[in-house]
Amino acid sequence: MRILVVEDEPALREQLLASLREAGHAVDAAGTGEEGLYMGNEYPVDVAILDLGLPDIDGLEVLSQWRDAGRTFPVLILTARGSWNEKVNGLETGADDYLVKPFHMEEVIARLKALVR
Repeated sequence: MRILVVEDEPALREQLLASLREAGHAVDAAGTGEEGLYMGNEYPVDVAILDLGLPDIDGLEVLSQWRDAGRTFPVLILTARGSWNEKVNGLETGADDYLVKPFHMEEVIARLKALVR
């Protein structure tokens, strides 16, 4: 499975990369919304992990632009924003799943597998 990780926090991004690669997945990573938007539009992606609190373009805007461009790969939002209305907004914008930080890596991997089934 080819996974795109869009996460601005370097330590968390590296943890995700290492764990997903250890689980046998090909992983690309972006540290900004602009970079993630580009990679999601130009690279082959089976599933994406998307943070919302990105420094340049908010994750919901990235997601909206991917969907407007016809990108249909599943998206798991992984964020600290955990209120019910933020979850609903994320799902209605086009996310396929929503997970609030902190998280367990095993749950992230299980959710990604479920999204591409």
